[in-house]
Amino acid sequence: MNKRGQVFLMAALIIAGILISLVRISNESTVREEPEAFFDLSDEISFETKRVLDYGVIKAEPNISRLASELLSNYSESIGDHDVAFVYGNDSKVYAYYYNHINVIGVTILGSTYASINIASGNQIEAEYISSSNSVRIRIDGVDYTFELKPGQNFYFVLAKNEEGEKFVTVE
Repeated sequence: MNKRGQVFLMAALIIAGILISLVRISNESTVREEPEAFFDLSDEISFETKRVLDYGVIKAEPNISRLASELLSNYSESIGDHDVAFVYGNDSKVYAYYYNHINVIGVTILGSTYASINIASGNQIEAEYISSSNSVRIRIDGVDYTFELKPGQNFYFVLAKNEEGEKFVTVE
């Protein structure tokens, strides 16, 4: 046997092992918990909107948009630090309102803030009707959201929250 070849083979294996251990690639990720309160609010809004529309249909309310407006005004206080868009109407007229989060700082003494107020500012936004697919499209922060219009009254919403550099969005 040629012992000299075995030495070179062992040396090559040792050098390759050292190089592989030095060039090792490490991937790490941090998994955060989902914000439960955010998704709970989404479920609550979804539940309430269905009940409001059911009430309007059962009572033969001629102006369902009035009921939707009342619901929006009630929830505009609850969405304090969230951005939310409500889309409601039927295939003849669709309304879209966008409430964006505005944080107003109150009393500040010697650099310490003692009060802050969250205000949601509501604005009507454009809802583009797409006749070929009987749907409506809205644009929020450069993102298009498309909703299929069903017969009768429709109610959809987009709930968004920015938290620690992450954006959470739910669409129903």
